[in-house]
Amino acid sequence: MGKRIIACTSTGCLDYYPHKYDIRSVRIKLEIDGKLYADGTEMPADKFYELLKNDPTLIPKTTQTPVGELMDFFEGLYEEGYDEVFVCTISGKMSGTINGIDTCAELLKDKMRIVSYDTKTVCFNEGIFALKAAQMTEEGATIEQIIEELDYMRDHNLIMFAVEHLDFLIKNGRLSNASGFFANLLNIKPLLEVQNDGQIVATQKIRSIQRALDAVVERGVEYTKGHKYFAYYVYTTDERLPYLKSKSEEAGLNVSLQNPCSPIVGCHVGNGALGLGIFLERD
Repeated sequence: MGKRIIACTSTGCLDYYPHKYDIRSVRIKLEIDGKLYADGTEMPADKFYELLKNDPTLIPKTTQTPVGELMDFFEGLYEEGYDEVFVCTISGKMSGTINGIDTCAELLKDKMRIVSYDTKTVCFNEGIFALKAAQMTEEGATIEQIIEELDYMRDHNLIMFAVEHLDFLIKNGRLSNASGFFANLLNIKPLLEVQNDGQIVATQKIRSIQRALDAVVERGVEYTKGHKYFAYYVYTTDERLPYLKSKSEEAGLNVSLQNPCSPIVGCHVGNGALGLGIFLERD
């Protein structure tokens, strides 16, 4: 025993980013027409967004992974020889998954240590925390050293989306029906941003998706000014990605890669969301 492994909730999008680390995924569930699917494995991103494209009336839902299934996950790791698991999770303000993980930590505390870390974010931003934790584990860092580094990252990252369709936000409880009705009526495209406390808020309400993407770039330029940074494109569908790329290049914003949203995130923002994830580096 005495082995540590890093885990991440499947919303971290590591299924779609090649890396060298053995990071295990806690699979959150999505519900489509009464049937449950594990995010990323039973329902990968390409299949999910094709379903949304082919059926505009489809509004999938999300559900927490049962504690019994989480227990099986951790006990399976224990059987592999791991007695310390560090789990980077989606924001606790967006999902109760971290509560289930903490329940397992208490139930299994006599034989293994399970440490949950609330990244207070979502999508590949969440996954980047797990990648950093895995790198530091490989380098021999302690849990306390990892948490110290992740705390800095948590205070210096941003993720934002321009959202074309509001139906998903409304029907999955992320926007009131009244607000959604008038926003749709006025053709408003909200700019969504994850705040430092882990909540998603609409920071701007814009009347066209093109102008909303312009606002994404403007916010990215403002956030990175005077800093070294890592940035990437995040999307549910990439039809408007060429426009965002051209505007980013015009503004001098250096964006390294692109990564899709996981189906769990897509359940809430729909198939017309596109934006940026950014991490500021230490000075």
